[in-house]
Amino acid sequence: MSADQAAFFAREAPFFRAFARQFSLDPKVVYLMAGQKGSQPASVRKRYQEGLDQTARDPYPVHLEPTADTRARIASGYGASVDEIAISRNTADALSQILMGIEWQRGDEILVSPMEHPAGLAPVLRLSARFGVTIAQWGVPVNRAATADEVVEAMRKRIRPGVTRAILFSSPLWPNGQRLPERLIATLAQEAGAITIVDGAHYGGMIEPRLDESGIDFWAISGHKWQCGPGGTGIVYIRNRLHPANSTPLPRFHIIRSSLVEMPHDGSRPADFDIGAAMSKYGFPESADWRALGDVCALWDETGRARIQAWTHNLADYLRQRIAAAFGDDALLQPTFDPALKSAIVSFNPFLDARQRNDPIFNRQFRDRLLLEYGFRIAGGGVGPNGFTRAPDPQAAAFPLGLIPNRDPDTLAPKPFGYALRANACVWSSVDDMDKFVTATQDLVRKMTA
Repeated sequence: MSADQAAFFAREAPFFRAFARQFSLDPKVVYLMAGQKGSQPASVRKRYQEGLDQTARDPYPVHLEPTADTRARIASGYGASVDEIAISRNTADALSQILMGIEWQRGDEILVSPMEHPAGLAPVLRLSARFGVTIAQWGVPVNRAATADEVVEAMRKRIRPGVTRAILFSSPLWPNGQRLPERLIATLAQEAGAITIVDGAHYGGMIEPRLDESGIDFWAISGHKWQCGPGGTGIVYIRNRLHPANSTPLPRFHIIRSSLVEMPHDGSRPADFDIGAAMSKYGFPESADWRALGDVCALWDETGRARIQAWTHNLADYLRQRIAAAFGDDALLQPTFDPALKSAIVSFNPFLDARQRNDPIFNRQFRDRLLLEYGFRIAGGGVGPNGFTRAPDPQAAAFPLGLIPNRDPDTLAPKPFGYALRANACVWSSVDDMDKFVTATQDLVRKMTA
């Protein structure tokens, strides 16, 4: 640990040790999986339960607070205007609404990374079949020394101005935790006349958000992962005006889920149209869930989103250093030098033998034993055969089950890599957790390779 790191942890650890007491996690398990689902803080959970009880006593009111108030509480911390924020059920729901709402024409192309989550894979495959949209892929530079500029250049090679209608990418990418340079990609897309859509399932709650400043047209963000809200909540961002970061005309967008009648039905947006309100008006969603999402966003704002990002990212950097020291640099499956490409997700594989490293069953056993014998819960796995390259395409066989299905940035040849094990540096995590995790991993690797 460097002197700067030591000073940072000495300064911030007391605050986050106290903050961690808000989370009622099982003390017998070190939970390093905020990317799966977060833990609701006690103060939020208390009011959430009160809301559920209130609705049970009197089910008549549709919402416990006006939805505009809830959306305003979200918008203030996410760097957006309230009319640009809608509440969704989760990231998958948000992506489906976004992708199916764009006005596609037969022959359009959507450019995607090969490393997208099934929540993005599924609607892209559906819109391709429905509208005749071509799916194009780009190879992501993932080596440890990769830079943001290299990522942008790899994408630039695959954009076709006038044909590439939209670009979809995750930030961070879920298989290896690599953040992508959203602002630079947005600028590139604007130059080519393309719409940008970001799967931000792991963005909200982990990274200090400035959505208007990102230049991105659409964001789909989870409310229940790093943001630690109730399950089944999510955030949709729809750029609804010209911003300094994106002054291109608003794309035509068809709202596919709303009970609002008085609204444009041709994809246009009048200057005063509150698209966030329209997209949040549907049926009888559980209003205690929505209010709790607003509550946890307010708690994050009060704590300081920049402070949370600094804590989780510094912990992740420390864990990467410990893993590299214990298992070698090649154990890490993500860029580790350029800060623009780093997140609080540490993706690694500690096994040296290629057969063990790439064996999904062997690595699942490692995860299971890490939990049962040592009390550490982590994530793992890749997209495998569920990726965009599917049979009968002969290249589908080049993407084995469990491996991350990337492509070469220059040639687009299949270039899958590593079975990813993912440890999350969560807001409740500590340096001691990271040290004990590496020690447990070393011990279990010795047992499994003896």
